[in-house]
Amino acid sequence: MAHKPAALDHKVRNSKTLLLQLAEQRGLAGLLHGDSPLSFGDRFEIRRQLDEAARQKNLETIVQLAHKSSSDDVGSEPDPDWLSHFLVLAENIRHPAMQQFWAGILVQELARPGHCSIQALTCLKQMTQKDALLLQKASALGCHFGDEQLRLLFGYQHKTLLQGLRQHKLSLGRYRLPYAGLLQLFELGLLHQAELESGELPAGGSLKLVLHGRQLVLTPARKGVRLLYYRFTSVGNELAALMSDSTPGDYLRELGDLLAPLGLLEGA
Repeated sequence: MAHKPAALDHKVRNSKTLLLQLAEQRGLAGLLHGDSPLSFGDRFEIRRQLDEAARQKNLETIVQLAHKSSSDDVGSEPDPDWLSHFLVLAENIRHPAMQQFWAGILVQELARPGHCSIQALTCLKQMTQKDALLLQKASALGCHFGDEQLRLLFGYQHKTLLQGLRQHKLSLGRYRLPYAGLLQLFELGLLHQAELESGELPAGGSLKLVLHGRQLVLTPARKGVRLLYYRFTSVGNELAALMSDSTPGDYLRELGDLLAPLGLLEGA
């Protein structure tokens, strides 16, 4: 029992030290040091200069990262309005991983102008690193079937004579995409919130599922089968296309096990 207060005191001291460091970095430590020879106006001016310098550093870092990853391929100048929006939105990006991501967007825009809309940039600005990781996981599990819209496939349903409508689902939480993560992607406008179902798959007809270059071909042996999925929004599609994660092998195996009872499954 005697050790708990000591651990708590240590934590409090660390928190105070951290807060002091953060305040000094942002020019907000004036009152923490007691009487200051500088007025509030002077301290505000110092903080403003620190903020402007930090924004400048953020942009220069992103440009430097983009330059390092650029190739010698022919590029095109981006739309001036797009570039202005990009710079305004990117200037407050401080996290190194997010700076790398924004640098990648700039590189791709130089290679293919118009690939990322201002709407997608605005959404990305609202995202934390944790949000970006959630989208990366969802993108890695996404697939295309029927068109180029990205979908998050999680099961299927079918009709039976004795039991009526039955559903079979896999757990996305096993792949670090829990329902709380889905809720966050709904909130950000990256996934449509409703669970959707495909049209009825024709018995004997083939459906091609494309998962990051891996292709599965499903030929149902029965009627009444419908796939269950979440659909990415237009902004979600744009941002997911910027992610580079491949489909996890264990997800592919589980998806193959899930769909195999429906009929012939090639490529699993």
